[in-house]
Amino acid sequence: MTSQESDFQEKHDVPRLLRNSFAIGEISDVVAYQGFSFLIFTFYYVICGLNVNLVTIVYIIWSIYNAFNDPLFGAISDKTVTRRFGGGRRRPWMVAALIPLAVVMFFLFTPPLGNQIILALYMLLIMSTFDTFYTAFSLNHTSLYPEMFSTDRAREQVGTARRIFMVFGLIIAFALPSVFIGKYTGDPAMTIPQYQITGIVFGVIIAVTLIIHLKWGVNEPFSEKMQPNQAPGFRESFKITLKNKKFVIFVGASTACWYVFTLLPMLMPLYCAYVLKQTDSFMTTVLLLIAFLSTIPGVLIWTKIDARVGSKQGMGYTMIWWGISLLALLFTTNYTIAAILMIPIGMGLGGPTYFIDRNISNVADEDQIATNCRREASYYGVHAVFVRLAAILVILSINLVFTFSGWEDASMIKLSGDQVFGIQMLMSIFPALALAIGLLFLKFYKLGKNEVREVQKILREKNAC
Repeated sequence: MTSQESDFQEKHDVPRLLRNSFAIGEISDVVAYQGFSFLIFTFYYVICGLNVNLVTIVYIIWSIYNAFNDPLFGAISDKTVTRRFGGGRRRPWMVAALIPLAVVMFFLFTPPLGNQIILALYMLLIMSTFDTFYTAFSLNHTSLYPEMFSTDRAREQVGTARRIFMVFGLIIAFALPSVFIGKYTGDPAMTIPQYQITGIVFGVIIAVTLIIHLKWGVNEPFSEKMQPNQAPGFRESFKITLKNKKFVIFVGASTACWYVFTLLPMLMPLYCAYVLKQTDSFMTTVLLLIAFLSTIPGVLIWTKIDARVGSKQGMGYTMIWWGISLLALLFTTNYTIAAILMIPIGMGLGGPTYFIDRNISNVADEDQIATNCRREASYYGVHAVFVRLAAILVILSINLVFTFSGWEDASMIKLSGDQVFGIQMLMSIFPALALAIGLLFLKFYKLGKNEVREVQKILREKNAC
C-alpha cells in the first residue's frame, strides 16, 4: 500500500460497497464452519450411534490435520503469484475453493451406516475434506483484512461490519437447521434426510455470499505488484512466528477463547434436549437466536471499548464478561432462565472474535517494521495450529465427562442426574476455567494501545519515505 493510499484510509471512510462486500465473506465463513461444528458431533454421536471413544479418536486425528494444514496453506498463499482465477495471491485460492466447499456441506451427512469402524473412517475423511476447502477460503479471506485495510480507522469500520455480518452468519448456521430438522436427536430414518437438506441449503448460501464477496469485496493488488519471494516457507513460518514472544503469548489467550467457541455449539443440542428438557429443535434455535442477536449491541459496545482502551485491554474485558455469564448456566435447568442468560452470553460472544483479528493485525504490523514484509497468512496459519488443536481439548473434555458419568453410548433414552450435571459443567465451569487461563496469558501480552499507536506511526513514516 502506498503512502497516499494509507493517508486516504486515515482520513476517509471505507466505501460502503467495499466494506459490506468484504464483510459478507463472514457469512460464507461462519455458515460453513459453525454449521459444521454445530451439527457434526450430534449427527455422528446421536443420530448415527458412533461410540464416543471412536468419535474422540476421529476428532483428535482430524484436529491434528486441521491444525497443520493452516500454516501450510498460509505459507503457500504468501508465496502465490498467479493470473489465474482473477489473479493475485489470496483471491485465486478463494475462487478455487468456492464450489468444492459448497458441495462438501451435503456429503458431511451421507454416512455409511452399520459398521462402526467404516463409519468412523468416513467421518474422518469427510471432516478432513471439508477442512481442506474451508481453510483454502477462510485463511485467505482473513489474511486480506489487514492487507486491504491498514489503518486503525479502516480496521475499526470494516471490523465492525465483519462482526455484524458474522452475527447474520451465526443466525443462519444455528437457526436455519431447525427449519428442516424436527429433532436434532430424532429417529435416524427420518432425521438423516433432514440433515442432508440442511447441508444443501448451507452450500447454496455459501456459494452465493462468496461470489458477492469475491466480485465486490476483494481489492487485491495485481500479481506483478507482489513480491512473493519475501514470504517465508512452511518451516520458516513456524520458526519466525514462534520466535515472536508477543504472538506466542497472545495465542495462549486466543486458544482459550477458541476452546469455548468450539465447545458451546457442539453441545448446545444436547444441552437443550437433556438439561432443559426441550427436544424440539426450534427451542434450541430460540436460545441461539437470543444469544446471537445479543451480539449485535455487544459488538458495537466492544468496538467503542476498543477505541477507548485498545484491543488488548478490550479483549480482557470481554473474556471476563463472557466467563461470568457462562458460569450462571450452572445454576439453572429452567428453559426460560437459560434463555434470559443467553443475552449477556451473546454480548460476550461477539467480543473475542473481533479482538482476535485486531490483535493479530497489530502483531503483523510490528513484524513488518522489523522485517519490511507483510506476513499475515503466516501468522494466521500458525495461530490456527493452536486454536484448531483446542478441538482436541474440547473432545477430551467431553469424553472425560461422558465416560465418567457412564454415557459412552448415546442410545440411552433417559439420563441420570450425574449425566445431566456433566453437560451443565461442560457448558459453564469448563469454559469459564478456560477463559480464566486465557486471561493469565493476556496479562503478559505487551502490545497495548500506546504500543500499537507507536507501531502505526512508524509504519506511516516508512510508507512516506
